[in-house]
Amino acid sequence: MKMNLICIKKQLSVCFIVLLLLFSNNVIAQNKTLRGSVKDADGQPLIGVNVVEKSTTNGTVTDINGNYSLSVSEGATIVFSYIGFSEQEVAWDGRSPLNISLSEDAELLEEVVVTALGIKRSTKALSYSTQGIDTESMNDAKSSNLISSLSGKIAGVQVTQPGMNNGSARIVIRGNNSITGDNQPLFVVDGMPIDNTSSERGNLDYGNGAADINPENIESIEVLKGANASALYGSRAANGVVLITTKTGKEGFSVDFNSNTMLQTLIEFPEYQNAYGVGTSSYIDNKNNPPLAAQNYRSWGSPMIGQPVIGLDGKLKAYLPEPDNVKDFYQTAMALTNSLSVEGGGAKNRYRISYTNNYSTSVVEKVNIGNKSTFNLRLNNQFTDWMSLDSKISYIYDRVSNRQYSKSDSKNPMNSYVHMARSTSLSELYEWKDANGYETGTHRNFSNPYWIINENKNEDTKKRIISSFNLNMDFTDELSLSLRAGLDTYNWNGYTFVNKGGMNQKDGNMGTFQRELENYDLQALLTYNKRWNKISLFANAGAVMYSNNQKSYTQTINSILQAGLINISNTSEYPIDTQDYSRKKINSVLAAVSLGYNDFLYLDITGRNDWSSTLPPQNNSYFYPSVGSSFIITDAFNIDKSFLSFGKVRASYAIVGSDTGPYRVWDTYSFDGIFNGATLGSLSRTMNNRDLKPEKTYSWEVGTDLRFVNNRLGLDFTYYKTRTENQIINAQLPTSSGYLRRYYNAGEIHNDGIELMLYGTPIKKANFTWEVNVNWAKNNSVVNSLIEGVDRFQIGNYSSYIYVYAEVGKPYGYLRGLGVKRDVNGKMIMEDGGGLLMKDPDKPFGTSTPDWIGGITNTFKYKNVDLNFLVDVKKGGVMYSASYSKMLTNGMIAETLFGRDDYYIRKVIWGESDSELSGGAYWDAVYSDGTSAKRFMSPQNFAYTRPNYAEFTMFDASYVKLRELAMGYTVPKSVVNKLKIQRLRLALVGRNLWTIHKNTPQGFDPEASQTSGNGQGIENGSLPPFAVYGFDIKLTF
Repeated sequence: MKMNLICIKKQLSVCFIVLLLLFSNNVIAQNKTLRGSVKDADGQPLIGVNVVEKSTTNGTVTDINGNYSLSVSEGATIVFSYIGFSEQEVAWDGRSPLNISLSEDAELLEEVVVTALGIKRSTKALSYSTQGIDTESMNDAKSSNLISSLSGKIAGVQVTQPGMNNGSARIVIRGNNSITGDNQPLFVVDGMPIDNTSSERGNLDYGNGAADINPENIESIEVLKGANASALYGSRAANGVVLITTKTGKEGFSVDFNSNTMLQTLIEFPEYQNAYGVGTSSYIDNKNNPPLAAQNYRSWGSPMIGQPVIGLDGKLKAYLPEPDNVKDFYQTAMALTNSLSVEGGGAKNRYRISYTNNYSTSVVEKVNIGNKSTFNLRLNNQFTDWMSLDSKISYIYDRVSNRQYSKSDSKNPMNSYVHMARSTSLSELYEWKDANGYETGTHRNFSNPYWIINENKNEDTKKRIISSFNLNMDFTDELSLSLRAGLDTYNWNGYTFVNKGGMNQKDGNMGTFQRELENYDLQALLTYNKRWNKISLFANAGAVMYSNNQKSYTQTINSILQAGLINISNTSEYPIDTQDYSRKKINSVLAAVSLGYNDFLYLDITGRNDWSSTLPPQNNSYFYPSVGSSFIITDAFNIDKSFLSFGKVRASYAIVGSDTGPYRVWDTYSFDGIFNGATLGSLSRTMNNRDLKPEKTYSWEVGTDLRFVNNRLGLDFTYYKTRTENQIINAQLPTSSGYLRRYYNAGEIHNDGIELMLYGTPIKKANFTWEVNVNWAKNNSVVNSLIEGVDRFQIGNYSSYIYVYAEVGKPYGYLRGLGVKRDVNGKMIMEDGGGLLMKDPDKPFGTSTPDWIGGITNTFKYKNVDLNFLVDVKKGGVMYSASYSKMLTNGMIAETLFGRDDYYIRKVIWGESDSELSGGAYWDAVYSDGTSAKRFMSPQNFAYTRPNYAEFTMFDASYVKLRELAMGYTVPKSVVNKLKIQRLRLALVGRNLWTIHKNTPQGFDPEASQTSGNGQGIENGSLPPFAVYGFDIKLTF
């Protein structure tokens, strides 16, 4: 594969050289230099205006000051074009500078957004809420996952960050609609839906599909938030849609290069105690002299005052604190992104070719080494005046070595900061195995982190192609036809290897996998656009065919013969083979009509019918309608626009839903091998449902869009309400049934909420502008019903301590677990006559869903300098920390110092018995009669008890974060001209630089989650908080 990559790079280089040569003749023929500036009617410079010599590919764009410079032929006609402004042609008479003033085009000025099925609509005609983001700033402060870049930028969109580099991010729009199904939106790239499945296999997170989208190729992102906006996508868009439009080639010729370097460092660690080292019951080891550090594994030993002790490496050492042992285990990670694109062409044929390479490491040495290459080809061909073709092919090659294990997995190196004793030095762990290949430097729950990262290997390679072809035919000025074909396919293979000799898996094991995906999407869309005086009609009718085919193969061996040999045949047993194959098809017809009256009143009606292969014949056809209206107040009543520039009210209603996965209707069998020459098969332990119906979501929303003072200030408000019923639930059955689970149609979830967007330009001067964008959203969810006779359904847990439920009458994702009973004054109650707290076995702790979320983006521009920063806010929601629980048990953190000194003096030095103990830890509790239950006890027993109650490791997950920061400088044109380039921009960038406020303990990120699935609210084995910072260089030739 290395040779293949070299060949690809060589071929790319040849292609770029050939393209440069093709256009070199054009450059040689030019002999006059034209200079000038382009401004708007107010005299403000326009950045990025296309300046092109007519009927040629020779062109440039204006810089940050609106200036341009272009070599042109004598007597040439120069075309100036800019979105939102009327195009202007000037026959050049040789004078220079040629200064141009462009006027706003009344028609082009109307904001146009991409909506469902790639249909472009005027924003003022929309009856629902959409929102886009600034993709340029997104590409400055890069994230390893595209979804992470959306956090805090869009009202009503909640993002859960990946737990580690190359992991899965979660995105939910307007709350969770499905009890057990996927609650994430549909991703659509250039009109074609793509796969965004989160791939979590056991305790390895292989990331989500949207992470393969190259941000460097993105032109715009629009989020269709509700059922009303996404109804035309039918059953695949019940949770909203993220529409991504990629870049196309422009007339002329240009080469763009972008280099981005980001460094990742851990910026906050737990508050450790550094007084007591390894041991138990206040002793290091009461059996050996000198004591053995390996005899015990928790930090409940003696005070660390330099006593001689045998370390984990068998060498004599001083028993002293190692305050930085965890911190020094981690390193600074790096992410390098380099992108090169070539684009150009003429009026009828344009192209864009780009190549991007991402290389990344992790804060843990040798873990999560990623190398991703993306090649993109975009062609736009105008065959005739009425026929054009838009073609795009993206190829992604992604290889990751040693993905990090997660959660409580013994192979997760994050557990080192949970279990590493406060007296253990890293030098004791450097030799991680002995001469016989067995793991060293361990004690009970603590696996040597260097064994973990050197002897447990995995690797996977994904080759993915995302392509789309869009043929447009404009039969008349009113009637057009669009034919689209799309393909999303990948081949993904890899292995996991656990070497023999480890503390937790002495025999070792190995597994291989191969996954194949093929998604086909065929669309035909007929569009009719006509105006009769004051009446306008915009109508669409079409059909869609979607096909999904998946295959997977796995092989597993549970022991290996030769240590270190990564081969599936390295075993004395037969490998366990599995093979799965699934198919799914959805056929659809759809129609949409938008009627307008005098450009201020609009009525939208849509309908789509899906036929899904995953539902039984009697239920596989289902219809999804929507209706909406918008009313432009300012245009209807001729309001003076000097104050209220634009005013609109809107309302809409829609029904959407979703089907189910394959093979949930009829009972299925599995092939289990051969026994005595006979084929073995078994019936699935899940009872399928021959009468499954699609889930349905009923949604309505109302809103307003107001803009003031010549569009300097804007306000967008939305109130929505949704109800999803006929939930497809996979629930447990009694064992007497012969099955373990069954699919049901039952349950209902209700969501309602408010979204608010406030944006404006407080300052707009010739050399200085300040823009601000504020978004705020509050979603309220409640589970109205589940299966008859069932009032809660488990969707996540950690051991038996904490559970995440869909519970009737509660918000989705409600957490319950073991708590402590309290009296009316909130005091903990102690069992009468005993030393144990009275248990509340099913104590409610609240939901992981926040009370509200928001974001504030500020952009400042002064001459050639720009500053952009985003503050991301989440208020409310709870989080259970399994890592904090383990650290309490292990005596790691400062909180476990409570009562230790007192106890050591009285128990160890003075020799007090337990019954006469006069100092130590104690519970601030009362007996049932209200009398004090204060009783001194061992701090170790005190700390051991606390993690058994989930209540003591529940935290408020609110936060305020400086999510993004970018400070850029665009080099003046006078300078870059000397360098023979068109544009040069330098920027210092950062992500997650500062947690301004949080309520979780030091060293614990309130965003941490053990899954990207529905069971949110549990942290387990996650990274401590980290910051990412670096620099970005953009060059245009």
